[in-house]
Amino acid sequence: MASGDPRQTSEMPRQNSWRSMMLPFQAHGPNGEKLSPEIRLEQMRMLVEAQQLPLPYAFPLLMIPYAACFIGRVEWYWLAVPVVLVFLANWFNRRTLEAFAEAHPTVADVAYWERRFVLTCTFFAVSMASTAYFFWVPDSYVLQSYVITTLLVVLAPICLITSCYLPAFYATVLPIVGVACIQIAIYANALHAVLAGVLVVFTILLAQLTARLNRIMLHSITLREDKSGLIEQLFKAKRDSDAARARAEEANRAKSHFLANMSHELRTPLNAIIGFSEVMASEIFGKHAIPTYKEYAHDINRSGQHLLGLINDVLDLSRIEAGRFQITEEEVDIAQLAEDCRRIVEIRAQAQRVHLAAEFETGLPVVYGDARALRQTWINLLTNAVKFSPPDSTVLMFGRLEESGELRFGVHDNGPGIAEGEIEKVLQAFTQGASGLAQPGKGSGLGLSIVKGLLAVHGGRFELKSALGKGTQAECVMPPQRLRTKRQMARSA
Repeated sequence: MASGDPRQTSEMPRQNSWRSMMLPFQAHGPNGEKLSPEIRLEQMRMLVEAQQLPLPYAFPLLMIPYAACFIGRVEWYWLAVPVVLVFLANWFNRRTLEAFAEAHPTVADVAYWERRFVLTCTFFAVSMASTAYFFWVPDSYVLQSYVITTLLVVLAPICLITSCYLPAFYATVLPIVGVACIQIAIYANALHAVLAGVLVVFTILLAQLTARLNRIMLHSITLREDKSGLIEQLFKAKRDSDAARARAEEANRAKSHFLANMSHELRTPLNAIIGFSEVMASEIFGKHAIPTYKEYAHDINRSGQHLLGLINDVLDLSRIEAGRFQITEEEVDIAQLAEDCRRIVEIRAQAQRVHLAAEFETGLPVVYGDARALRQTWINLLTNAVKFSPPDSTVLMFGRLEESGELRFGVHDNGPGIAEGEIEKVLQAFTQGASGLAQPGKGSGLGLSIVKGLLAVHGGRFELKSALGKGTQAECVMPPQRLRTKRQMARSA
């Protein structure tokens, strides 16, 4: 049956109520399921809170005027018995409530406190039910009705107080109703039989109403437990996140310290290697006896230059990721800077028979940024484009002003391209696409990630567009606030 079926909502509560009535002294839910110790403990806490009355001994004191109504019809010592029992039951109940509050019970103590609460409720029920025996006047229907009515009136607050915990409800209601029915049934006439039947039906109705209230409270407790569990999970996740962040910050500090030390330790001997290899390759102090040594010196110099560039790239990337990359802002002509970088890469492009072309709009605004960072951006983009371009192809350098006021510049090549699924991958540090992996030893996988970081420092962004067999478009975008027109430059001057 679907959860939204109206027949379910009308039939199930009736079945649940009867099932609850059949399990009076067991810790079961309205559907007969076994309640967890946590929920049972929460039910007992609610029972304790429900009995926190401003006048805890008001009810026992009411027994005195109640008993006084039977003076002259019942012996005084019989009248005193229910009064004393009610006072003792109330005292025992208060001690149980205080002990529960002081003990701060846990899940392991649930069984003990369940027995104690049931015993306390049973004692109170017996003390109240004793009035049906000691206050009973056989020849006065008026006083008999008074006793029965009083017991029924007492059942109303009992149902409200114990509705949160069904074992307490049944331990209190059943003795009272049972003694009253027995006392009525003694007469064995039709009137008393009808009265006993009405009392039983009334008790069944009370049980059904109490079961409904208990089901609502169980739902509330479950929601509260779920909320507490979610809050605890959130706090645990936050603690784990804080601990992970602390470990990451510690690792980042260790990395920065390591790179700072290694920068000095590596660059000092590396510069010596590069310098001496240049001296040996240029044969300043005389020609080599064996020409192969000169080739070895050139190889050492190239390897040293490559390693020095890699170290510089790692240090730059580390500073960018740590947010400590400092830029020196100045006015930079992006087209002129591109031409300077083109001449640097020209020799390598000619060696691979790659033509470098430029296409810049006239009147482009200057960029207010770090010239060294922008130069490195151009060199990285050109180097990548030349490296992956086939012979006799063209690499286009461009720059234009967008309608949005942004400056877009970059490099387009006709190389093998990058698969759509690898575009995000190649923008990560030390990662290359399939084309880069096919040419081992030609790169470290840092070029594009450094370009992306340098543009982010300027408030810009890097866009990489490519498809297999259709070349690659590496485009940089500078925001309008980084641009200066000729008029603005003249005004600032």
